[in-house]
Amino acid sequence: MEASGGLGRLAHWLWRGLWPTQRLVWTREGACYVLVSIGLLLAGYSQQINLILLVAGLTAGPIVASFVASASMLRRLEVSRRAPPYVFAGEPLSIDYTLENERAWTAALALFVEDELTPADRALAGQSAPTPQVFFARVGPRDRARLRWQGISPCRGNYRFRALELITRAPFGLLERRVTVEASAPLIVYPTVGQLTRRWHVIQRQATETQRGQRHDRSAQQQEYHGLRDYRPGDSPRWIHWRTTARLGKPMIKEFEQENEQDLAILLDTWLPRSKVSPVQRDALERAIEFAATVCFETCRRPGRRLLLGWTGATPGVCQGPSSVKLLHELLEQLAVLRPSTEGTFSALLDALPPATLREAALVVVSTRPLNLAEEAERSARLSGGSGRGWAGRVILLDAARGDLDELVQYPGSSSAAVSNRRASDPELIGTLEPEHRAEADERPNGQTPNRTVQPGGRSRP
Repeated sequence: MEASGGLGRLAHWLWRGLWPTQRLVWTREGACYVLVSIGLLLAGYSQQINLILLVAGLTAGPIVASFVASASMLRRLEVSRRAPPYVFAGEPLSIDYTLENERAWTAALALFVEDELTPADRALAGQSAPTPQVFFARVGPRDRARLRWQGISPCRGNYRFRALELITRAPFGLLERRVTVEASAPLIVYPTVGQLTRRWHVIQRQATETQRGQRHDRSAQQQEYHGLRDYRPGDSPRWIHWRTTARLGKPMIKEFEQENEQDLAILLDTWLPRSKVSPVQRDALERAIEFAATVCFETCRRPGRRLLLGWTGATPGVCQGPSSVKLLHELLEQLAVLRPSTEGTFSALLDALPPATLREAALVVVSTRPLNLAEEAERSARLSGGSGRGWAGRVILLDAARGDLDELVQYPGSSSAAVSNRRASDPELIGTLEPEHRAEADERPNGQTPNRTVQPGGRSRP
């Protein structure tokens, strides 16, 4: 009994080793090959020609070899994925795939790795997501290779990597074997982040001075500046640093410190109609969210200022805290999954704000529809009466549908270039806002396959 049990376990082990859990699919070439083989067999049988029957019998050899060789090609292989936990929308998305061959004598040849990135939110069901695929030409015995796939990240939202598919058509391309490897992982795509223009800083400074009862005509040259930057359209000629401009041969603008920074509250009215939503309205909502993400990014670059993000909905939401990298990630994650609201009022959002925010913070209201702040304040239980009228006069109101955000934020070329430049200029954000996706140190033994980068078309380059 023990001997039969041992033989059964040995047979089961051999079966699992040679025939792993997989799917077998005929390729188009394989289907044509089988049809030709059947035609030869029928022709030889009907004409009673032994030579044709012999050729038809020989054609069965590659088919049988494909069954066995393709199964053995997938034995003792390990495939893994290394992807960033987050990425900004529209920026390059890089994913590393590692294939390890644990076999001692035979190499792994002509293997594809297919990945699947699907939206985790039903609202993104119609959005297209990249489908990474890499090709490993050869991985030697007891060796491993790593390929990097690069593409463009999808629109903002929550996504999830599904299982990996390890595919081979070796040795003749007649059959395709697929092995599914469970490797589920989340990916959050933050909204696109641009760069705030000088006009935004002027509007913000004027609103701050108005709230504090300061003079409107205070010259920016009376403040201390902490650096220089390139000239941008809309900058005042009074801010040009002439000595540096003459030396470099291009206009350079003084970058001023913002003194006595106030707490900042960004209030988003994400209203869209329940039906018949036009592309212009959806685009206005996306611009409002991208503007809020850019302001959050810029504000969290320097600590010492409290930041609040509020949004309308059936249940108004509020997220706040001291400006920091941790708060920035929380705000960007919320903006990544923020959806339009057909219910809820702006007055309900005002009632959800802390009293200190309404009393002291600089308020920026970004809406996708025209808002009457005086009427909204009258509907609010907290701001009804005379205080509501005074509050409405101290708010920066921006209508995304009317184009108020067009001159406040810009995206030079691609948002990734601007964001990368700002990260490089701010040591506190290096290593914290960069996705945790760095290539492993190339410390493999001699003779192993070097790293390569695979573009979406599937070609690899060293």
